[in-house]
Amino acid sequence: MADLIVGLDSWVVQDGNYGDFAQATNASFALEFWPVVPLPKYGRPDHKAPSITHLFESAYEIAAQVVHAQDDWWVLDAGLLMYCDGKPPDNARPGTWLGGLVSIGVDPFFYFESHAHQPGAPAIVYDWTINKIEMEIGPLIETKPKHFERDPEKRGWKEVAKTDAWHEDGSYLLYCTRVGGPRAAQNRHRP
Repeated sequence: MADLIVGLDSWVVQDGNYGDFAQATNASFALEFWPVVPLPKYGRPDHKAPSITHLFESAYEIAAQVVHAQDDWWVLDAGLLMYCDGKPPDNARPGTWLGGLVSIGVDPFFYFESHAHQPGAPAIVYDWTINKIEMEIGPLIETKPKHFERDPEKRGWKEVAKTDAWHEDGSYLLYCTRVGGPRAAQNRHRP
């Protein structure tokens, strides 16, 4: 898959891991995924081919093979390599096929600062062209004491030329085209 819609929370930029992103520019980053629903093992041979199908926003239905698993992170190949930070499920062993619903985002820092430098870590950094950026809009409402979320009745997305993470606290969608990779992470210095 060459095109992908990737989530980006403003804290990732605010944390100093990347500068703001802009349309019609190139960027390099690994993909982080997090399961929205558990990733069961596929038992049928017809699912033993990597696939990634866009559903909405940064959510995808995937069929993927586990290519790397350690105590605190693991990597899937769904046609693109992506990692999950945290303890892998018991069935996530190299060679196992899994499938399910995931969200995909820009690696906040776990891969390039830590995981990439461990022995046997796969190279999962891709080069991307950012074609379009959307910013989440809608009023914030208090859903629990001191916890605010976008009002689901008024939530939406607005196209912007670039992220403005220091002034707009929220989420973005990056519409990307893969132009290179995967490759190993390079040592980075925070901006």
